Amino acid sequence: MLSKLLGGSLVDTVGKVIDSVHTSEEEKGQIKIKLQQLENEINSKQMDINLADAKSTAIGFGGMMQRSWRPLIGMSCALAILWEYVLKQFIMFGLAAFSVDHAPLPELDMSTLFPLVTALLGMAGLRSFEKSKKITK
Repeated sequence: MLSKLLGGSLVDTVGKVIDSVHTSEEEKGQIKIKLQQLENEINSKQMDINLADAKSTAIGFGGMMQRSWRPLIGMSCALAILWEYVLKQFIMFGLAAFSVDHAPLPELDMSTLFPLVTALLGMAGLRSFEKSKKITK
């Protein structure tokens, strides 16, 4: 996770700094090995967290939210698109057909919604591809 925050491998990022410091090649190698061990430990801890999250049997509202946040985000996006492009249009048509004066209907900022929808669809597509190739169980 830390490597993602740094925009690359922790070893590569810090290794560039180490290379710029005037130390012997042996010291540089030892430091890079230590950094690789640190990155491996961080990745191992993150995998432990992910595994514990996946095995969770929490009940109640907390458990439901833990297991259903991805579908909830997808449903929220679907409802936003349904409102903006279908329901709101029919309501506006009905109000105009009967000459009803009304306040402006709520408008959703689709420029922030579509990158999320695109990412969700992309991840779903990748997951479907993995399943079709039997890459993961």
